[in-house]
Amino acid sequence: MLWNKSLETGIPAIDTQHKELFRQVDILFDKNNKDRVPRTLKFLGEYVVKHFNDEQLLQAKSRYPKALSHKKMHSDFVVAFTKMKQEYDNGNGSLIILLKINRAVSDWLKNHIMIHDKEFATYYKNLQKQKTEDVPIGGSRTAQRSSAP
Repeated sequence: MLWNKSLETGIPAIDTQHKELFRQVDILFDKNNKDRVPRTLKFLGEYVVKHFNDEQLLQAKSRYPKALSHKKMHSDFVVAFTKMKQEYDNGNGSLIILLKINRAVSDWLKNHIMIHDKEFATYYKNLQKQKTEDVPIGGSRTAQRSSAP
């Protein structure tokens, strides 16, 4: 699952976390990393929660109107991922289950980023732009003083 520019949201902190998620999913795809799969699945489960929390905090701070529905998508994904991981753990590391996890995580991440995260990013960047446009030349909102005595 390769990262590409089309997946960038333009919010550096979010993009950095997305890239790390993609890097970890790539480990699951690499047959040479079979011994790292359990550790990678554990990391993904934890990192996804951290990433979602960071994203949701940014949405709350910016008063994103779709924050609750976005949070629900995140919660639903965590539940689905946890079930798939348990299925993998209970199935003694079945390749079929691992392929199912790869497909589900890859598809969900790509679709979620391309649609929902980019929608939030547009909202957030517009909000940031409005804030900077409100600041007068000189960078202060207070009245500019004349230098004349």
